[in-house]
Amino acid sequence: MVPPSSHQPDPHVQGTLNTLIQLQDLVLARDERKAAGPGKRLAELNRSIEAMLDELAADRRTHIRQLLRRSPLAVVPIHHRTCTGCGMALPVSLVNNVHAARAIYRCPSCTRILYYRESEIRRRPERRRRRANDRKGLERFSCEALMIPRLGGGTPEEVLGQMCRCMEEQGFIENSDALLEQAMQREAISTTAMEHGIAFPHVRGVEGGGLTLAAGVHRKGIHFDPDSRRLSRIFLFMTIPTAASAFYLRLVSGLSESLSRKEVREEVLGAETPQELWKRLQKATRKTVR
Repeated sequence: MVPPSSHQPDPHVQGTLNTLIQLQDLVLARDERKAAGPGKRLAELNRSIEAMLDELAADRRTHIRQLLRRSPLAVVPIHHRTCTGCGMALPVSLVNNVHAARAIYRCPSCTRILYYRESEIRRRPERRRRRANDRKGLERFSCEALMIPRLGGGTPEEVLGQMCRCMEEQGFIENSDALLEQAMQREAISTTAMEHGIAFPHVRGVEGGGLTLAAGVHRKGIHFDPDSRRLSRIFLFMTIPTAASAFYLRLVSGLSESLSRKEVREEVLGAETPQELWKRLQKATRKTVR
C-alpha cells in the first residue's frame, strides 16, 4: 500500500497521463479489431490514433511509438509495487513518485510509462488458488459455471450486468457493479461488437490472477453496437490482467476464427444448458485456442 501523498498531483502531468491512457485505449481497440478480422472501423481508429499522437511533444511521441512497436502496452499501472508491464519490483521511492503524479515516470526495466490507479477490480484469491496450471484450451481461463446459455435483457448494460454478476457469484471477482461500470466505459471508447453477431466485451487491468472468460448467448440478439443495425448474439466477456494483453489478442483471433463458421455459431446458439454451451465452445475451439 502506498501512503497518500501530501501534495496535489500536477494538473499538467495528470492531463498528459490521461491523454496517454486514452491513446493506448484506442491502440488496443484497433488491435482487437485486427485480431477479430477485417472491419470498417479500422480506418477511423487509425485516424484517431494519429491525431492524438500528433498532439504529443516530439520526444514523447517518439518514445510512445517505440514502445508500441514492441508491445501493445506503452502505459501501465503499478500493482503491489510492481510494473504490470514487465513484472519488475519497483523501488518504494519510485512508487511514491508515481502516486504523487508531479512528473512522468518510466519503469527502469521496460521503460513503459507508469501510473497509479486509485481503484481497481479485485479478484477473489480463494478462486485463484483453485485453478489448475495444467489445463488446456478454454479450461485455462473459463469453466462451465461461467456459461450463460440464456441471457436476458435488451440493452448492453443489462446483458453485461448478468455476466458481471455471474463472475462475482462464481467467486472470480469481488465487485460486479464496479466491473460493469468499467466494461461500459470500454464500450464507450469503441464497440467490441464484431462480425457474425459476436461481441468481445472486456475489462483490462484486473490484476492478481489470469485472464477469465465468461460466455453468454442472447437468442434474440441486441444492438450492442449503437452505430449498427446488426444484432449481437454471442458474448465472450473477459477480465484481463495487464500482462496478458498480448495473449488476449491471440485469444480473440482464435475465438473469431472458430466462430466465423456458421455451423459453429448455430451449435453455440442452440445450447440449452451451461454444460452444453461449455462443451460446444470447447469442441469449437480445440484447434484455435491452445
